[in-house]
Amino acid sequence: MILRDYLKLLEKYIDNPQQNAWYERLMERVEKGYSIFQGLDEVRRKRFLRQFNNRIRTEELKAWYSSPEGEVLFQGTSISSLIVPCELSDPLFLKGIEDLEDAVAENYIRLHDRYADQVKNAIIENVDTWIKEGLYYGIVLSSKIVSQAFQLKVPYKDVVFKVRDFLVDPHEITSYPLDVRREYFQKAKEKIDCFKNVDLSREEVEASLVLADISKPRLEQFKDNVILAPVRCNEIATIFANRVKELIIAKTSGRIQPKSLTVVIFDTDTPYIYHHLLECNGNSLAPILPGLTLMGASGTIDAFRWLYAYRVSLVGQKIMKSSLYSEVHRKFIPFVYFGVLVPRDAEILLESENLSRLRYRGGIDPALEFCYLIPTINEYLETERQVDIYKKLKLKAK
Repeated sequence: MILRDYLKLLEKYIDNPQQNAWYERLMERVEKGYSIFQGLDEVRRKRFLRQFNNRIRTEELKAWYSSPEGEVLFQGTSISSLIVPCELSDPLFLKGIEDLEDAVAENYIRLHDRYADQVKNAIIENVDTWIKEGLYYGIVLSSKIVSQAFQLKVPYKDVVFKVRDFLVDPHEITSYPLDVRREYFQKAKEKIDCFKNVDLSREEVEASLVLADISKPRLEQFKDNVILAPVRCNEIATIFANRVKELIIAKTSGRIQPKSLTVVIFDTDTPYIYHHLLECNGNSLAPILPGLTLMGASGTIDAFRWLYAYRVSLVGQKIMKSSLYSEVHRKFIPFVYFGVLVPRDAEILLESENLSRLRYRGGIDPALEFCYLIPTINEYLETERQVDIYKKLKLKAK
């Protein structure tokens, strides 16, 4: 199935009252967050951003000590307490996105069955109902395996060419005058067959090209081509999550019945130029999550938070390593499964029914995500209490 036809499947999964209710909640909270931030003076705004940076740092540290070592289960905390890589001795050969969906579903079942008893034996309560819903609430995919599944490729010569006096290399697209970029876009979109009949904006095409990969797996169909980054990743993640859930239920005849699944898509490139193309560069209302580019996720923001998607992407990036590493060591990890330690973690931290829902169209938007988070940070700072250090000393000295 080509990208254009795959994206058309989205309507099947978003035509419902629950999705419309989420859109209303999203709009209301983003507008509230934007209003709060616009009303901050410079001192309070800096204090606000420091608090946000502390939260980023927390996710980075949690990702660092959540990364699995050997066969040990439950090494991290909360949403990254159970991390199970899908490790293969040979790369996946994907003829289409259906092959990737099938591989994710098959390995979900295999790795669920491999670890289910260990998880049950580690918990004192009866967790049979929880286990039936599936050990893993989410799957992390690198952008390039999504690109391989959709055959998002283009000959190198078709994307590096002269426009007027400029030899345009899309990896440096922000360095060219805007009128040159516009002319380049008009010519390039005619040459990129895999994007035909997908109504992409210039910014979307440029973002895909900026993250295009020259170093790639040893697959014959990509010889003399660059692999383009996927576009509309929130939409892809939503369709993929729903279809994989349906496959798991069908393949197990209902033995495993996930309520919903989250799918997160990331790229290993750093996000600065990508954010420039999203018109987020230098804007304090659209802060960057460093170290990788978070491209898309399924699930409402309440169901799977922005910083959670960042954490699991950092873990996935560390585990998957590079395609060259995988080839040399014959150790291929195309995706990683995530679960929680106990059902209570899922009840507190995730909305298990809404992990497959469409977040919003397009890909991850830092401004929308940050604005949605602003009321929470504001409430934290507004309820700050003055510390009476002398009272504390007196109490401790008694």
